[in-house]
Amino acid sequence: MRIALLQDHLRNGGTENQTLHIAEGLAQAGLETCVIVFREGGILDKQAAEGSFQVRYLNQGPLKTDWFAPGLKKLLLAEGFDVAIGMGRMANCQVGLLAPSTRELKFVSTFRTGKSIPFLQRRALKRSDRLVVNSREALERLQIKYGIGRGPDAQVIYNGCIRKFPTTVEEQANSGKGPIRLVCASMFRPEKKQKRLLRICSKLAPNLDWKLTLAGDGSERNACIQLASRLGIDNRVEVLGLLTDPSNLYQKSDIAIHASAKESLPNALIEAQMSGLPVVAYDVGGVGETFEPNVSGLLIDHGNEDVFVDSLEKLIEDSDLRQRMSAAAYDYARENFSPEAQVQAYIELLSRMNPA
Repeated sequence: MRIALLQDHLRNGGTENQTLHIAEGLAQAGLETCVIVFREGGILDKQAAEGSFQVRYLNQGPLKTDWFAPGLKKLLLAEGFDVAIGMGRMANCQVGLLAPSTRELKFVSTFRTGKSIPFLQRRALKRSDRLVVNSREALERLQIKYGIGRGPDAQVIYNGCIRKFPTTVEEQANSGKGPIRLVCASMFRPEKKQKRLLRICSKLAPNLDWKLTLAGDGSERNACIQLASRLGIDNRVEVLGLLTDPSNLYQKSDIAIHASAKESLPNALIEAQMSGLPVVAYDVGGVGETFEPNVSGLLIDHGNEDVFVDSLEKLIEDSDLRQRMSAAAYDYARENFSPEAQVQAYIELLSRMNPA
């Protein structure tokens, strides 16, 4: 069976990393696998070239954009692919264009975002042969709002945590000395709401000893640096650039915090728990599926900054609670977000689509 995974651009985002992980798993399982990328120049291009799968780039010419996929249909047919899997919004939009008129192969649409859904992506989700969603919340949202995914051809496959983390929670580097290290590793985009996190931290009781590390890149990064200064907490806030692998950062931290306004199933929170970090986060999208509320973290009604502040203060002050939640976070992440289980779920899906 020949499998194509469609990806618009290999930037260092959660979806792009998941694409390479799934491709590698399928290839290692003996399936002929190719990642077809719409445009070159992504941070993950080098990593993709080192994989066990093929990588093909479409020739966009001088027009470099995520949505342009010249020659995609011709390539899929000429190379004899059996199944094409859309990864990411623009790739799924292409599936929406191709699926109705290209019956020589089968299409899988994936849905993994809390953002609004473009018309072509909705078309893909409705017309593809199979639909994969990465959280129960996202599937329910599709069913209720758009009437999509109500049949047996839709299924939930959780993201696998694909980075290497401590093999025991005791390996976590926290020593109980010095400030409590708060962390948020996420792209600096308006919907990620790092500015809101800064406001929340500025309201913490002045006697608490804490430090916040924000890691990532994007349009909001400089504005966050300026806001931290205006709030008078710049001496407590560290802003790092984009981290290819944030696992070392997590292992030096104590609590993961997340105030995003739109999410599906955030990889950052899953990865943080793999390092034994309890979570404090707003209840948006599939965030509540990434940890066990009141056991491995604290889930806050969206937008309630006062409750967020109170909950974070409680976790900072109570070392016993942090330790209990740390152990629970470590166990929960490994039970629910195994990378092996994710790949196996895709293998089983493909087997059902094209039985031998």
